[in-house]
Amino acid sequence: MKENLLKRIFLISAVLFFIGVLLCFALFTVVNVVGAKRLLDNVIEENESGFAAIESQEELVKRVDEVDAALIRISVLSSDGTLIADNVLEQGSEAGLDAEDAADVLERGVRYKLQRLYGEGETLYVAYTAVQNAALGDIIVVYGIDIDFNDLNFWLLAGACAAGWIVITLATYFITRNYITSATESLDKLRTMLENVNKGNYSEISYKSRFKDVQEIVSNIDVAARNIDDTIKNLKNEQVKNTFILSNVDQGIVAVNSKRKIIISNGAFSDIFGSNPGLVGVDLSTVLGEGTEQDKIYSALEEGRSGTIVDIIRDGRTYRVENVAEPEHWPEGWGETGSMLLFTDVTYEANMSKMRSEFFDNASHELKSPLTAITGYAELLAEPSLSPVKRAKCIEEIRTNAGDMLELINNMLRLSKLDSSDRPRDIRRLKVEEVCGEVVKRLAVQAEEMGVSVTIDGSAECSADENDMFTMLSNVVSNAIKYNKRGGSVKIALTPEGSGARIEVSDTGIGIAPEHIGRIFERFFKVDTARTRSKALSTGLGLSIVKQLADHYGAKIDVKSEVDKGTCVTLIFGR
Repeated sequence: MKENLLKRIFLISAVLFFIGVLLCFALFTVVNVVGAKRLLDNVIEENESGFAAIESQEELVKRVDEVDAALIRISVLSSDGTLIADNVLEQGSEAGLDAEDAADVLERGVRYKLQRLYGEGETLYVAYTAVQNAALGDIIVVYGIDIDFNDLNFWLLAGACAAGWIVITLATYFITRNYITSATESLDKLRTMLENVNKGNYSEISYKSRFKDVQEIVSNIDVAARNIDDTIKNLKNEQVKNTFILSNVDQGIVAVNSKRKIIISNGAFSDIFGSNPGLVGVDLSTVLGEGTEQDKIYSALEEGRSGTIVDIIRDGRTYRVENVAEPEHWPEGWGETGSMLLFTDVTYEANMSKMRSEFFDNASHELKSPLTAITGYAELLAEPSLSPVKRAKCIEEIRTNAGDMLELINNMLRLSKLDSSDRPRDIRRLKVEEVCGEVVKRLAVQAEEMGVSVTIDGSAECSADENDMFTMLSNVVSNAIKYNKRGGSVKIALTPEGSGARIEVSDTGIGIAPEHIGRIFERFFKVDTARTRSKALSTGLGLSIVKQLADHYGAKIDVKSEVDKGTCVTLIFGR
């Protein structure tokens, strides 16, 4: 850029020099012409009356010949432009003016012109004047003064002008060159700074220029660079945050455009469908596959329908699919408005819903039996002919079935409370042997009816709510008595386990078949009750309560059993 500017300045200087020379010539010509006109005006004034008074052509020719041609050229023309007399040309020459020019001079009175007179000799400054002569009529007197461009004064003036222009041009060139050098140096610095900014280096903005305008530009670049740096840092921080959030959200997230091409997705989405990361540009159907549920998703996307779409099952888990995109919040950089799908794991909710449904079905069934018995015995009591013995029997059966219903309802309420995680608990260190003692006292009547002995061996401590511990132990020991043999035994063995306790409840009862052991903690599950001698109602909820309480405390529970030999239930509390 610097070289181009200098070349242009040199060319401009050369043109200015040439124009200066031309102006010198023009100035000199103007000066000479003005001087010649003044001289001609004086000559015309001095000779006009004399030419008007001449009485004959001979006198006219004589007067013209007397004028020195070296000083002034004089010609006299008739009104039609014919040459009458000239102090240079011989008389009778064919020189003169055409009739039109002659008429123009006679009309105007005087006319000035720079020309070669009659097309001959040197260039003269000529004045044509109209003179009225009484003897000769209208005549035209022509005065011509030589303008010499070879005059020394002309060349002195031209030389002075040329020298002045040369000095001015050179001075302008060197001054401008120095200024341009400084300016281009600043521009080079600015270019370097902008290149650094373009490369992402926003800290090297420290140039100081002597040009105020350039320094303002540098300051603006510095401010812009710092703003860009801050903006990029903020964007990177936001990107890190968004990536962290997307990576740690359990829900699968995927955004697709109007053509169902994936724009963005998170790791949870890839994990759900067993695909690799980096799904940008992949068609959604390639990942989801085909099927009834998938078709519902694709239809919802085509219709632009938001909200819950469908529940799909992947690898045994249930995911609720929702379209949560709002058109007004769709990022402009993502192109045409698309959809954002949310895949939420609702396996627990689905299982809980299924369990609730099964629970109510089972509860209805379990309540139906005692209610039917109570209704039947109530109808018998209404018979007038019923004997006192049978009446007492009916009342006893109603009382027994009502008690069974109450126990079932209490167990159901207990499970409901256990499902509520915010139930207050009094957690403290317990002596497990003392809680076992209370359990044995509570179940003494049941054990006596079955002829089963219950013993407690050892001691241990653990941290738990006393009511929860009592509930767990009473259900386990009650089952050990209920499903025991007449004259059998139940042994409760307590040993420390770290800072907690190991509780083993073993019996000599009928045992549990291997295929049933895995289901004994299910709600309302019952083994074959035909093999037990106990008359006590089995609700199928006791061990479910034990399992749920054990899970709450993080306790381990283990069951070992052998048919016709007995069962051992082990509870291990880690603290």
